Amino acid sequence: MVDRPEQANIGIAHRCRQTRSATWTAVMVDMAMGAAAGVLVMRHQSSIAHFVQRMVRMLTNDVLRTGCIWLMGVPAGFKLNDELATRLGRLSLHVIQTWATVGVLVRPALRICLPVLGLLAMLLGVTVPAAILVDTLLLGTIHVAILHQATASLYANQLRALAALWRLFRFVL
Repeated sequence: MVDRPEQANIGIAHRCRQTRSATWTAVMVDMAMGAAAGVLVMRHQSSIAHFVQRMVRMLTNDVLRTGCIWLMGVPAGFKLNDELATRLGRLSLHVIQTWATVGVLVRPALRICLPVLGLLAMLLGVTVPAAILVDTLLLGTIHVAILHQATASLYANQLRALAALWRLFRFVL
């Protein structure tokens, strides 16, 4: 049985219709979920703002600060370089405190941003506010990323120095 050109065109047209139907279905589901999420955000703005503020305070105070203080001491019984641990710990605590101060200054904007986020969800679907939330989360944790890059660079430099010392003082048999 030989495929005729009409059959190939019918198959292509069928795949195009399926793709178009899937796209419109995804858009409609996105809009419906956006409307539901927007209504929920508009209705529960104050509780959402209070929850976000409490979580940020808990993460900053309980997790980051206590972790830095623990690492400045003798973590898990390891003997660290006291001067280096103190210096890096103080730098980390300073960055965390600075970022917490910025968070306190930005906190009133949360009361303005939540209704805008709900309105965007109702008008544009749930993907737009989700993307905005992801970008905000990345911006809100940039201090952790910077601290990670700084300590990773310091660690890499220490490893290079140790490798150079090893090459300098190794025994050749």
